[in-house]
Amino acid sequence: MKGLLPFLIFLLLISCDKNVKFDSKTWNKGGIDWQITETRENMVTDLIGSDTLIGLKKSQVIKLIGKPEFEERNQIKILVRERYSSDIDPHYISYLIIDFDNDGRAIKCYLEN
Repeated sequence: MKGLLPFLIFLLLISCDKNVKFDSKTWNKGGIDWQITETRENMVTDLIGSDTLIGLKKSQVIKLIGKPEFEERNQIKILVRERYSSDIDPHYISYLIIDFDNDGRAIKCYLEN
């Protein structure tokens, strides 16, 4: 019985972690904007930490994570999260930034708030 309480606390702590393993199909799944961005926000830590995109060509990256909101020659921005308060303008936006080398391969991924 004494070991039950620490075990329950442990279960509670790990269930609060919203980080989810990256899945391309789920990332690109349609739906209501806030649902899409909440799903992406929960996956982005794994996506960045696992280096899934590093070394891929830009076309391969876009195939995995969808069409970017902004695209330049050596960088794309993918919407990760939008949060709204009481008005129509978002009070928080975050993007996944992916930098490419001159050969068009992903070299760096990071979040921009």
